[in-house]
Amino acid sequence: MEALYPEEPESTTILEEDFNSYTDGSIVGQGSWINRVNGDNFLVQGTLTQEGAKALHNTASADSVVTKTGTSRTDGKQAVYVRTENRGGWGTYDNGNAQVRISKGNWDSEPMVAVSFKKDSNVAYYDPVSDTYANFAAYNDNEWTLLEIEWRASDKTARYRINSGTWTDWKPFRGAASYTDFDTVGFDFILGGTGGVYFDRLQ
Repeated sequence: MEALYPEEPESTTILEEDFNSYTDGSIVGQGSWINRVNGDNFLVQGTLTQEGAKALHNTASADSVVTKTGTSRTDGKQAVYVRTENRGGWGTYDNGNAQVRISKGNWDSEPMVAVSFKKDSNVAYYDPVSDTYANFAAYNDNEWTLLEIEWRASDKTARYRINSGTWTDWKPFRGAASYTDFDTVGFDFILGGTGGVYFDRLQ
């Protein structure tokens, strides 16, 4: 006999965050988000959102990073919506302009996995073998893109996809030799021109 009220499956995400309870202005100091560098440039706003009343927006030219620590996950999956704005006006950076990073402890620590959105329309994951960002998909400017990252401890690898499409193969990630778990999510944006980026609904 089936249970009348089946249990919800246990979450495997580090953070579930929709920003909707935050006030307009800097994300730093709200909901335990921490400034690594120029983090005050990540602004809570309600002008353009993917879900609910609020999202994050950054249009600052200075390289900006914020992080938040959540639940430690040995095996897990983290998703977030990303929307670029006028990427044609961005400066050109080989590693991409907007980045989502999953790490242990803080932004600069290893191990970590990272995905960058580039000016040339490519989405790329960090490949420690080649020490470069490897393209795996293309995205559309001025549209919300669902990014998903999944990782596992059995062979210390991660895989990536956008918009519920095809997953990449399982790939090694940086610092895998010392991997135990991930517990931190971070956002980075460097503009070097005009335009911006939005982040919404970590899940």
